[in-house]
Amino acid sequence: MGSTDSEKSLSLAGDTSVANGSHPIILWWTPFTGETGNLRTCGENTCYFTENQTYLSNPKTKVVAFYGSSFNHLNLPIPRQPWHEWALLHEESPKNNPSFCYSALISLFNYTGTWSRKSSFPLTLLSLPKLSDITDGKYFIPVAKKNLIRVQEGLSPIAYVQSSCNAPSERDLYVEELQKFIKIDSYGKCLNNKPLPQQLKDPADGMNNEDFFQLMAKYKFTIAFENAIGDDYITEKLWRPLILGSVPIYMGSLSFEDWLPHSNSAVSVRNFTSPESLADYLHSLNDDDIAYSRMLSHKLHGTVDNNDLIVAMESRSWSAGHDDDFQSENFVEAFECFLCSEIHRKQLEENAGYSTRRESSVDTSHYNCSAPLHPVTQKINFDSWWVEHWNHAGAEANIIGRLALRNLNYTSEEFHKIINRLVKSSCIEPRNGGRSQGTGHRPKQQQFGSQSSTPLASSETLGEKAAHIHGSL
Repeated sequence: MGSTDSEKSLSLAGDTSVANGSHPIILWWTPFTGETGNLRTCGENTCYFTENQTYLSNPKTKVVAFYGSSFNHLNLPIPRQPWHEWALLHEESPKNNPSFCYSALISLFNYTGTWSRKSSFPLTLLSLPKLSDITDGKYFIPVAKKNLIRVQEGLSPIAYVQSSCNAPSERDLYVEELQKFIKIDSYGKCLNNKPLPQQLKDPADGMNNEDFFQLMAKYKFTIAFENAIGDDYITEKLWRPLILGSVPIYMGSLSFEDWLPHSNSAVSVRNFTSPESLADYLHSLNDDDIAYSRMLSHKLHGTVDNNDLIVAMESRSWSAGHDDDFQSENFVEAFECFLCSEIHRKQLEENAGYSTRRESSVDTSHYNCSAPLHPVTQKINFDSWWVEHWNHAGAEANIIGRLALRNLNYTSEEFHKIINRLVKSSCIEPRNGGRSQGTGHRPKQQQFGSQSSTPLASSETLGEKAAHIHGSL
């Protein structure tokens, strides 16, 4: 975040104000914003924002904030003071840190800014830049012209562009099965069967290139499979084809249909019993221009029928960070101001004599994601590394949560001892669990442990054992 001269002077003034104890402090424990100190006004409220960890001991520090992908359980602000509330910002995929999917860890936080609509500060629609993009006809190609282009250029009815080939959702397994029954042009590294034009091969900007948008707009359908499944985890995978005028074939959020521009604007994989039955439906749509065109009414008529989507987007006061709206604050600044407002609200309640005892209002609905299932069978795939990873993340979450609640610090060596003792006591299995790696390459191991491939013991049982083991180290 850049600073003007006036902002710099405000920051300097903030140092004095903090020293005098006049403003509450919000401390980013995980370096994220780059702010060493910034006094900022949020509406009627003012707070001091900093990444300087020396402020942890300052009595005016009220919130300690973490960015999810940078969360390091070996460096927590422990012991936690009674007046310290913890906040989690994480708009990214659950695959980055599945430990947050578990109650023992997520319940340590008092505020969240995640993709869940039940988050304290919901970011569910973050990947949709503007509502008007859905109805904009800039890239739209009518069905008759799509049909002609398909013949002239030898295109398949479906496009698939993916270069992250080992995802928790194991989307490639579904696409691999689907293409047995209908033709798919796969441009990315995953299941590649068609080269991208040379100017689009640079991964840095290929997906945000005008030529790429025009290429994708030629396709009747686009496979829009998320890399992980969370109830409200919806990314550009869904929004890009809707914006370009292609029908998304979607797998991901269980609630994504709540946000569609109209009820018939996407095809949901979960409505079909098999890839073959989905292919049959896509063939019928591909052969029926009238039925297909109904799915594009947001382009043909320039309207969005979903009032929930309209209200959510029109009431959003912050910028998504990937458009040209520089007048609005970005979502990170908006989250900070939300925290600032909450601090001041509680201060007013305290001044009025109400109890403001710290209580966590956060549960797994703020980050709702379950262990990955096989995309075709919808059963646990024990050959998948991701199942091991998710289960072990749950074990770690239970240990971290219990130790944090007891205000116990621990070293990496101590944490490994806990893991190893739980392995020996059969609470979790050692890495691989004697199972194969399944498809794809194993991602880089996290520094704090092995992966388990078996269902976990209950959080209470595992947590109690973790605390007991720590106490005996």
